[in-house]
Amino acid sequence: MKLGHISLRVSDLSRSLSFYRVLGFKEKRRIELEKFRSTLVFLQADNCGAELELVFNWDTPSPPELGDGFLHLGLEVEDLEQFLSRLRAQGIAGDCQIATTPEGDKICFLTDPDGYQIELIEPKAK
Repeated sequence: MKLGHISLRVSDLSRSLSFYRVLGFKEKRRIELEKFRSTLVFLQADNCGAELELVFNWDTPSPPELGDGFLHLGLEVEDLEQFLSRLRAQGIAGDCQIATTPEGDKICFLTDPDGYQIELIEPKAK
């Protein structure tokens, strides 16, 4: 078994697409579901098997209440400080503070346009 995708409902599709593109995701496909009045956009980052699905509901654009079981999306990066520098140059992650876990991984959390938490992880060198 492998993880196919993670789905997030978003309130402003173009704002969310801009945010996730800065993180390194690229649009792979888009599906317009007239019957459900929704747009599904599947994104994928290089070297990542799973996709991120952004769901925009045309008639109810607000995302679900945070805390409905979803905690965060974890993204592994090679060099966290370099990655954050790139994000900050694009106006993202200004307040992301790097911490080190007991296992030696470097992590920080940032928030996407809908309030979803994104954990950036630089695994400890083995």
